[in-house]
Amino acid sequence: MEKTSFAQGEWLKNNARSTTLPFNRILVSPYQRALETFEQVNLAFDSALQPHLEIWEGITPYGSAELVIDYLSVQEKESVDSVLLISHLPLVGEIVAELYGKRNPISFYPATIAQIGWQDGKGEIMSYSYPPEML
Repeated sequence: MEKTSFAQGEWLKNNARSTTLPFNRILVSPYQRALETFEQVNLAFDSALQPHLEIWEGITPYGSAELVIDYLSVQEKESVDSVLLISHLPLVGEIVAELYGKRNPISFYPATIAQIGWQDGKGEIMSYSYPPEML
């Protein structure tokens, strides 16, 4: 798992749109696997993500996608324009479906990464990456 998590971090780092730290907020589930994933992704970013970390009970596996969208809307109003979400299945698929408009064009497997542009209540999938073993 550590190798996959670190690779996720490298992918995020290499595909970030700007040369500065691309995340204003990092939301991580309190479950052990999500915390371990954050640790590895943070290492890929030379430990620069820690100050932006928020551990949130709302993104556990059977959390509410609607609640997450509401929370992201609040973040947007507070000028948070880029959020990294480290969560679990099935919730991440449900969140993407909500952001994208109820139909999810991405199959989610463990370690799937999706970059979604969200503006005016509409989501657009910018890029995504599957773990190598799923290809």
